[in-house]
Amino acid sequence: MPSLIYLAWGRPQRPRANLIQTLHTVEALDELGAQVRLCLPPLPRGFDLAGFLAGMGIRRPLDLRACPSLHRRWGGWPFALLHRGELRRADVVYTRVPQLSRVLARFGIAHWLEIHDTEPLAQAGRLAPLIALAAAGRIRGFVTVSAAGREALLAAGAAAGQVAVLPNGVDLTAFGSVPPLGVQDFAAPRALYVGRISRDRGLGLFERIAAAGTPVTLVGPRDHDPAPGSEGLRVEPAVAHARVPECYRPAQLALMPYQTDLAHATSISPIKLFEAMAAGRLVIASDLAPIRELVQDGVNGLLVAADDATAWNAAIARVRADPAWALAMAEQGRRSVEAFSWRARAQRLLALTTPQRVAGSVFGSSS
Repeated sequence: MPSLIYLAWGRPQRPRANLIQTLHTVEALDELGAQVRLCLPPLPRGFDLAGFLAGMGIRRPLDLRACPSLHRRWGGWPFALLHRGELRRADVVYTRVPQLSRVLARFGIAHWLEIHDTEPLAQAGRLAPLIALAAAGRIRGFVTVSAAGREALLAAGAAAGQVAVLPNGVDLTAFGSVPPLGVQDFAAPRALYVGRISRDRGLGLFERIAAAGTPVTLVGPRDHDPAPGSEGLRVEPAVAHARVPECYRPAQLALMPYQTDLAHATSISPIKLFEAMAAGRLVIASDLAPIRELVQDGVNGLLVAADDATAWNAAIARVRADPAWALAMAEQGRRSVEAFSWRARAQRLLALTTPQRVAGSVFGSSS
């Protein structure tokens, strides 16, 4: 099996969704037999790495290297200089950090770049230089997590044969263990949101939904606080990722009101979306192009205009009025994500980056 070096800037001491994706992808690659090494910035002295990995739901020992030379303050240059030999010998070098991609290219290290935030990169003038590096062969290819992200890269001038789509995944075992719902559960549903709490992720809508009579629980780190006196809105602190399935037990609805002013709204593939559907909860989400790649309105979830609180409350009223329909959508949602395990994502990543070793190719695929 191939040797793969995965370079990341996620910090375990301040974990975010990008590190969840990275760790589960690396674990799945390891499970498939790839010789994968994950390189991260240095950790604080005494940091409980084993406990952190368990809390993230990682079950296998990983070859994880905390590298002082990969500290963000150095921009990746010392790491590339010190490790350029082993980077060049690896079958695959992979990163989702554009800054590291530029450094690798300067050292002549061909690699793969996973891009999530196409619009912010384009606005900052950083996307065109990356596309030029791919045209010159210094970047082997791009990976996006949504077809919308791929289209944005193609519109910016990337070659179609250099952009593949690998959506995010879900731990089907963990989230599939959440007890299923019954028709009666949707007669008076409770709503849940798990993730960063901020205005551009719909905090204002959560307040309006709760005020209209639907109990809403928010679980996660807070960028913004709810307005004083918000009735029916409960805010709980972030939990370890391995405990997120437990959060879904008392809920029937999973709300995902991403706002259009969110920096990466045009190219997202939210891990929480896959998780909520795998847990068998009915997703009600903003009607955004990348969300429509997974959620079919009225079939496996409901799609609503991002900033229309009246429409969100009307969607919940439809659920109350027809609990059997709501349950059917939730069950279809669970079936819809059965193909999106982390293992399946890792298999497709290997097929993309090492086609001579793994049969198949995923260029241009959106499934």
